[in-house]
Amino acid sequence: MSVELIIEYYQQIQEILANNTFQEYGVIGLFLNSLLSATAIPLPTEILTSALLIGGENIGLVAIALIIGSTIGGILNYFIGFGGNKLIKKIRKKSDIEKQNKKHNKILDKFGWSAIFFAAWIPIIGDLILISAGIKKMKIVKFLIFMISGKIIKTIIVVLGLGSIF
Repeated sequence: MSVELIIEYYQQIQEILANNTFQEYGVIGLFLNSLLSATAIPLPTEILTSALLIGGENIGLVAIALIIGSTIGGILNYFIGFGGNKLIKKIRKKSDIEKQNKKHNKILDKFGWSAIFFAAWIPIIGDLILISAGIKKMKIVKFLIFMISGKIIKTIIVVLGLGSIF
């Protein structure tokens, strides 16, 4: 199977999930879309957000669905890293784990808690940053404050921006 074929299938799946499936369910579909998008599955929430706002959906409900979905996804990422670390330890040798942890922690060590805040703005890599926070076992309360703050601010800017256009 060629790389071009894989990319084509991937783009078709992304188009189907982003446009049709979630749009039929309105705000609940947006919640599910943002939840999956926040768990390292690169689904664009902006397309569905735009469609709902054009369709006259309440801007407050759209914002709440995005915030709750992406926050739950971010928390899942943290616990994937937190619990996944234990699973990996059982499977791999200790030296391999230490090398992986160093690689994952590089961004967090360089940017600290601001990396958690801005993770909401960075597709895919932002999700990996949140998983790395779980691997690093960062303080959950502080993690939640920075992550939720970043997701709320991003959502407000996106929803108000798209709401003013449509």
